[in-house]
Amino acid sequence: MKKIIAIITAAALAAILTVFCMAEFKASFTISGPGSVRAGNTLTVSFKADGNGICGILADISYDTSSLTYKSSSDALSNWRVEVNEKGGKLQIWAEENNGFKSPVNSQKTIVSLSFKVSDKVSVGDKISIRADIAQVSDTENELSGLSASYSCTVARPLSADSSLKSLSVEGYTLKPEFSPRVTEYEIEGEVEYTLSALKVNAKANDGEASVEISGSRLSVGNNTVRVKVTAENGSDATTYTIKAKMKQDPNYVASSVATLMSVTVSEGRVSPAFSPDRYDYIVYVPYEVETVNISSVPADVKAKAETNGPDILDVGENLYIIKCTAEDGTVNEYRITVMRMNEYGAEPESESESEEEPETEPETETEEETETETEILTESETETEETETDDTSDTEPETEPEEGDLNVFTKPAPLWVVLAAAVGGIAVGALGSIFIYISLKERK
Repeated sequence: MKKIIAIITAAALAAILTVFCMAEFKASFTISGPGSVRAGNTLTVSFKADGNGICGILADISYDTSSLTYKSSSDALSNWRVEVNEKGGKLQIWAEENNGFKSPVNSQKTIVSLSFKVSDKVSVGDKISIRADIAQVSDTENELSGLSASYSCTVARPLSADSSLKSLSVEGYTLKPEFSPRVTEYEIEGEVEYTLSALKVNAKANDGEASVEISGSRLSVGNNTVRVKVTAENGSDATTYTIKAKMKQDPNYVASSVATLMSVTVSEGRVSPAFSPDRYDYIVYVPYEVETVNISSVPADVKAKAETNGPDILDVGENLYIIKCTAEDGTVNEYRITVMRMNEYGAEPESESESEEEPETEPETETEEETETETEILTESETETEETETDDTSDTEPETEPEEGDLNVFTKPAPLWVVLAAAVGGIAVGALGSIFIYISLKERK
């Protein structure tokens, strides 16, 4: 009896669990998009699913082909494989979980986004509808069908392209010419007082959906331009109105005379020596491969202006650039930047080749002339010396001039017997001297 009761209880529990599990699997679908569209625009809608454990979806999308043309789709759910096929004015969507059933849909998720082109022939106020019929939705164990979702929107009027002004004025001043929506350039009559920091411009767009942007209303001494930009509702059409205003100078103002630079930069190489506002000459070395350089500078005074002049293409060798810095009061300083472009590797400079070739002939001529001159001078001096010696000799001692055979008596080599005799005589004299010294020392003792 106990076994029968246990079997009946188990079967009842299994039935209850089966019903419970089937009740737990739920799914619902929606299609969302903008509330209105305009003719010629692109309509994008999102196909969404919501449920518990959804792993597969098969759905058919239908739409009015006279109003919409299908363009493209984009997957919006990770770890899912989504296919969209167009056939007979309908779209078939097949989506399945592609991560080993680890990424099911358990809350509302966008499965795929669909884009359509709205026909240019639709009229304002027309309704555009899209419907989804769910053929099958599964959690791998249970399936549902017969579900559906729908979307509709209204065709709105086209966005306005009107970018004109309805009115334009400047508080306290008169505009010339008188305002007209078709006239875009104006100027303030007379000069603006130097005590006024900004103009108060009033501008109203002709179309209430258009936007108005005012810039440049803050003034500085001299000429100023205020711009009023009107952008139409469609975001693409725009018109800019300008107001020119001249501001007076403060009679007590003293213009700045600062005409120095704060910095100098070159696109290639580096200025040498390091830049200093009080130094006006610099040099920059660049390789042969560099054909152009850009030199920029920043004045030390914001009211000063800097202008750079120099060659567009670098020559090999020196290239001079001059930066002219003009102060507010007209004071001018010039900074000179010499850019040295090196010679091509392995090539000889033209100037050096010419200088090497020219001296080959001229120096030789100069050397010959110098040699001849020196020879003449030496000859003259020798002659004078000989004459002087002859005169001195004749005045002091009248000696008999030697014959030609006796001129080299002291330069001829001595005979061998003379040398031997001199050596023996020297030895004998030395020996006798030693004997005499010895005898003398002995007698003293």
